[in-house]
Formats: sequence, structure tokens, C-alpha cells
Amino acid sequence: MTRRPILLVAAALAALLGFAAVQAWRPLPGPRVAGAMASTYVFPGPPLKPDWPAFGQAALGVDGVGVVATSGAQIPVPIASVTKLMTALVVVRAHPLAPGQAGPEVPLTQADQALYAQELAAGDSVVAVRAGETLTEQQLLEGLLVPSADNLARVLADWEAGSRSAFVAQMNREARALGMRHTTFADSSGLDPGSSSTATDLLRLAAAVMAQPALAAVADMPTATLPLAGVVHNYDYVLGQAGVVGLKTGWTSSSGGCFVAAARDRIGGREQVVTAAVLGAPGGPIAAVRSAEAAAVHLLESAVARFTLRAVPTAVPELVSGWHPAVPLRPSPVLDVVGWPGLALQVRLRRLQLGAGLHQGTAVAEIEVRSDAGPVGTTWLRLRSALPPPSLWWRLTHF
Repeated sequence: MTRRPILLVAAALAALLGFAAVQAWRPLPGPRVAGAMASTYVFPGPPLKPDWPAFGQAALGVDGVGVVATSGAQIPVPIASVTKLMTALVVVRAHPLAPGQAGPEVPLTQADQALYAQELAAGDSVVAVRAGETLTEQQLLEGLLVPSADNLARVLADWEAGSRSAFVAQMNREARALGMRHTTFADSSGLDPGSSSTATDLLRLAAAVMAQPALAAVADMPTATLPLAGVVHNYDYVLGQAGVVGLKTGWTSSSGGCFVAAARDRIGGREQVVTAAVLGAPGGPIAAVRSAEAAAVHLLESAVARFTLRAVPTAVPELVSGWHPAVPLRPSPVLDVVGWPGLALQVRLRRLQLGAGLHQGTAVAEIEVRSDAGPVGTTWLRLRSALPPPSLWWRLTHF
């Protein structure tokens, strides 16, 4: 064989080997999630009809899911001592406290003693204090939330911010951060009718308070024992009814009876926090608060009975690669959500960048489920079986 044919054969072999190398090592398009997935899931059943109060305004919510429904015009109204929930939240955010901890000691002054005497004479809700004594943060919070002491709301404001005006500014910043767009705080106790909100906004505050274990524990105390006052009783007379574990009552002549409630219920075997806010019950201080509390209990009982725990359908049929039969997918973990008839959830799929070879159980996409209030939960789509990489023959024969 002459030299020229040998060179031609060698060149052809080199080209073939080069082509094979390119085919063998070229990057491949990754496998893709295929198949339709519903973008919305609606809880089935006839419309929910809660037992709403015949007065004022009210709202019902499920923690982590959002507002169930409302009644009455959601316009800002005075909220009386419900204001103290925000006072307590601001204090604990600034001075974190775990359940069972006493926290820092706060010295009481002659001005604090004079304020107590002044508010006692005015008929306000107070707890006895004396100049020279100290109360711990825990004791101050107990006095604030259990017997609803107006004077301790002011003690806490001065201690935390140095002045009541500075503390009120902190309260309003916290309200904005929580998305309470129709809420304004004018004082730390709620005696000022300028402290106003809506039932819907107060569900956001209730959820934030319940997320603080120290505050949730105090709100659930039927009684507390304080140094000078002795045993003091909670104005929340319905603790334990319909799963109620707090939170705060209130009354002034301008607000009427108010109650923001949190209840722990078992729904489909899962413990769930449900909140209710009732504002504007008519009558004197005792009768109006009792009416607001009874209305909240009826509201909770009528609604929770219709709540269910459901697995949101999140299945996408398969993962398609082109070099291997399609691999079926499964959601993991199963995404269970507490909801009510008519609740609409948005289901969003986020595909991941995938390589050529994947093990069984590998996550190939993230699914987020959202309500109008925000994310409810996430889960992953995972391979039911392995996806092997393409064979060399497949790489060489597919372009």
C-alpha cells in the first residue's frame, strides 16, 4: 500500500475517533419533568358558614394558612387592652424570654408608685407596686396579660424604650412589619382610643404572639401570683373552652367588649392553632367582655368542625430523559394542609438542574403550595427508581 492511502485511512480513523470522543463527552440536555400539574387546589365541600356575632366586626384565621373569613366592616376601631398584646410582643422581641425564665429585674420608682395610685383612683385596671421593689420581666408580663394592668404597660414601656412615646413608635414599627396596615398604636395600655385596629389585623398580631412560647404560656395562665397584689385572675373567662389557650380581652367605653382568642385544636390528627378576633360587643365592662368571649367561642366551634386535613395533590407523572424509559415521580413528603371548604391554594413547580445519572429518591423538582397569606408548605418530587446515565452506544448513535 502506498503512503497516500495509508495517510487517508489514518485521517479517517482519527476523524472517527475524534467524532466518537466528541459524542462520548459532549454535554447532554438534562432530563426534564414532564406532565401536567394542576396550578390550583380547592378544598371541596359546601361553603363554610361560621357563626358570626351579631355586633361589631370579627375575623377567623388558621395559623400558617391565613384568614378564613370576616364579618362586619373591617375598619379601624379602638381595641382597648388588646393593645397589650403588642406591648408584650415588643418587650419580648427586645428582651427574649424562654418559658420558665424570670428575665431581667426591673426596679420600680416613686413615679411608678404614684402612677399606680392615680390609675387606681381613676378605676383603671392596675396591679399594686411600691417604690424600691423589683419585678422581673416575667412578673411584669404576667401582670400585663393576666389581670391586664394598665400601670405595668407603662412601666414596661419606660423600661424598654426610655419613654412612652419612643415605645409607641416601636409598637407601630412592629405593626408595619407584621403587615397590620390598618392599625395604629397611641399608647401601651389601650386606654387611649387612638390605639385602633381591625379584627383581620389582630389575627396577625395573635399569630405573632403565639409564636413566642413565653407569651403563649403567660396568656394561658388562669392566675398569677405577684409580690404585692398576691393572686390575680385572668379576665379570659373562657380558657379551656373550645380549645382556647388565650389571648386577651379588653373594654373601654369607646371600644366596647373585645376579645382576641387563640385555640389549639386537633384537626385530622394534627394540632393546629386557630385564632379569632371579636370587636365592639355592646354593654358595660363585664357584660361586654363576656359577650365578646362567648361570640369567639361560638365562632371557633362552628368553624373548626368543618376544618379538614388534606393531602394537596402534587404528583407530576414522570421524568423524561430521552435515553431511558420515563421514570415516575412521587411527592415526598406528602404535603398535608389544614383548610376549609372553598380554600384555594396555588401550587407552584420549580424544576431543578439535573445531571445525566440520578439515584432512586433524588429530588428533581420543588413544589410550593401557597395561600393568599403566603407559603403554606413545600415538598419535593423524587424519583421512584434510578435514572442511569446514557450508554456509550446511545451517545455515539444519537445526535
